[in-house]
Amino acid sequence: MTLTNLSHLSPTKLGRIQAALLQEFSTYPLSQAQVARIVKTARISRGAFYTYFTDLSAAYRYLYQRALIELHQPLTFENSLLINYDPQLYYKVAADFTRRLQNSCYYDFIKLHLIYNEPFLNTPASSSMLLDSQHWQAMVLVHATIQDILLKPTQREKYLARLKAALIKQ
Repeated sequence: MTLTNLSHLSPTKLGRIQAALLQEFSTYPLSQAQVARIVKTARISRGAFYTYFTDLSAAYRYLYQRALIELHQPLTFENSLLINYDPQLYYKVAADFTRRLQNSCYYDFIKLHLIYNEPFLNTPASSSMLLDSQHWQAMVLVHATIQDILLKPTQREKYLARLKAALIKQ
């Protein structure tokens, strides 16, 4: 599914479809999601759904891609992270991302993604390049911390402090 399949839609209709996808995938794991609920909420026909998406997984991937773009867009860090290892920068990225996520409409969606859907979708890593061991370890720690915070949001500061300590020890 490419974005061009949706590019001809009016902003209103596209917004309804995106809102319906977000509602469905924020409420149900992919294995329990239903096209019927999505089309009812979006006020589109089942045939229209399959015009825009090849299947439910394609619709999910579309929303996941939108969420990541929106959540990562203000975080300009990737190039500077890969040049020199800076534990403070990794910490800042994790803290900023989790703060943005907690205040985002995508919070429940990303939480369900990490708990139920990620293992089944084979989503590619954020960077296709092979990282050196120090950067790879930092990325693993950051992603594990984000998952911990999603599962126990009241412990955010504790998890971030643990991340900071682990990054500095590397």
